[in-house]
Amino acid sequence: MKWLRHWLEIIAGSCLAVVVVVTFLQVLFRFVLKIPTPWTEEVTRFAFAYMAFIGAVLGTKYHSHLNVDVINQLPPKIRTAVTAVGYVVTIAFVAFFTYYGWVHTMNSKLQTTPTLQVSLMYMYIIMPISGVLMLYYLVKAFAQEVRGKRQGGEAA
Repeated sequence: MKWLRHWLEIIAGSCLAVVVVVTFLQVLFRFVLKIPTPWTEEVTRFAFAYMAFIGAVLGTKYHSHLNVDVINQLPPKIRTAVTAVGYVVTIAFVAFFTYYGWVHTMNSKLQTTPTLQVSLMYMYIIMPISGVLMLYYLVKAFAQEVRGKRQGGEAA
């Protein structure tokens, strides 16, 4: 069950594998076998979108997004305050993104992809899902910051 802790990595890696394999098939069929396969473009688009948004969640989970190293040079109380403001702004933005991602997903229910005739809702649903996951990791990190438990076990 150790793999369950890394479910996001498994999903993102699986999406990358789908992108690579399906793109290879598209090139093989189109240029070698001279058989067009329009479904490959749509599958690649879905897998790439899921990979990108799950990657954003992983960036949030592991604190890998862009940050400013100068903040670490500030005195502990000021550093905590600046970091807290940063978390609040980021949480507000991700909440906004999640809400409007959900609205966009619901507005896309009746639209379908041209070849596979799959509802675009299934492509766009990753936006609110990733938003909820990012909010979870952001709130968790924010709570740790407020309690004074900085990344790496340092006290703030």
